[in-house]
Amino acid sequence: MGLDKTANVKCRCDNNNQTSPLAIPEGFDNSRKLIGIEGNWYDVTHFIKHHPGGPVIEHFIGKDATAVFKGFHEKDVLKYRTPVGTYTRPSQDPAAEGFEQLHEFFISKGFFKTSYWWYAMKIAVVFLFLCSAFYCVLARDEWYVHYLGAIFLAAFWQQCGFFMHDTMHRQLTHERKTDQWLGRFFGNVCFGVNGTWWRDEHFIHHSLTNTVDYDIGFYDPQIREGVWAQNEKLFPFYKGLIEYYAIKIQYITFIPLCVFVGRFGIMIDSYKDERRAVEWIAGVIHWSWVCVLLSFLPTWREVVIFYYLASVCEGILHVQLLISHYCKPFYERKNICTDINWYRMQIESNINIVNPIWLDWFHGGLNFHIEHHLYPTMPRHNYREASRYIKRVCQGVGVVYDECTWFEAVARTLKCLKKMSKHFSLDPR
Repeated sequence: MGLDKTANVKCRCDNNNQTSPLAIPEGFDNSRKLIGIEGNWYDVTHFIKHHPGGPVIEHFIGKDATAVFKGFHEKDVLKYRTPVGTYTRPSQDPAAEGFEQLHEFFISKGFFKTSYWWYAMKIAVVFLFLCSAFYCVLARDEWYVHYLGAIFLAAFWQQCGFFMHDTMHRQLTHERKTDQWLGRFFGNVCFGVNGTWWRDEHFIHHSLTNTVDYDIGFYDPQIREGVWAQNEKLFPFYKGLIEYYAIKIQYITFIPLCVFVGRFGIMIDSYKDERRAVEWIAGVIHWSWVCVLLSFLPTWREVVIFYYLASVCEGILHVQLLISHYCKPFYERKNICTDINWYRMQIESNINIVNPIWLDWFHGGLNFHIEHHLYPTMPRHNYREASRYIKRVCQGVGVVYDECTWFEAVARTLKCLKKMSKHFSLDPR
């Protein structure tokens, strides 16, 4: 995070507890936007629009944002920045102390270092899926082999979605611009989804998971859809009768919508408001190679079936993306980093998926959702080892480390959706 350089300002500091407002620097007014990091105030008034991670920092104005800052940045980002004041940090939640110490431990033990050999092998296998798809279409005439190629294409899309996720979190090279270009390649070119759009929404999702704010009409952008409402805190955002009737049957439509139309929905959403030429150019490259592949199929009927079969198989990814959050607690934005510690919120709002190590590839690291939300820039090949330490800290501070099988997570999600559908009403306030 880069921050404005301004003259230092004296600060009135009092002892605070977890729920007390932070001390306000003398000379501060509503036109200046300050963020607190490790006891220091930084003025971000003119920096917000230049923030590489987008406007997410606006949600932490006037708060101690130490935890969320550490989750997304290296400390040396601040080395050329001058604080404009100081404050006394609120009394720490034991979970905050435990996970801040664990963060330093992970840094010292190399958990944030990338294994390029691991990624090289993964990428090679994933592009073997794409080669297999082309082989099935170009080298064989049997219709069933062509459709086997569609399954290979779906696997390629799914795994490239995970690579887009990794690189946009700077897990691969840890260089922002390099990883963003890689994210654009894996996302826009390979997966067919606008990676930059996804990154902008995803950073807000990570910072304010399962969070709403009625005063400004805010909600976690990756947790609210117009066709289902998985928590009472989302109810006020629904106004129309179509939404009402869709939510009443959401536990029936959840999986079919994710699987059968999920890919089309996310592709449309990612480009419908896009104005950046580079994102469209990358998207055109995606459709160019897809059309080349489809052009070798003998009939239009096979083209339609092939593409839709690939889209449906890839649709499993959209179930994977949601079941780790949908049945977990929701929060109000005003309470994050004040009444509710950010680390604790991340653990309470996530479910891990239990599976054997050989199936980690299928989940793309999202089976360790708790680890990922606590330390987003940690490469996913270190999650399994990191989980052992995180479980110990959770046990020590009395936080539930929620994990279950994939099918149990799906069942819990459907049960939650059914419960919410029974007592849903339009804008209950």
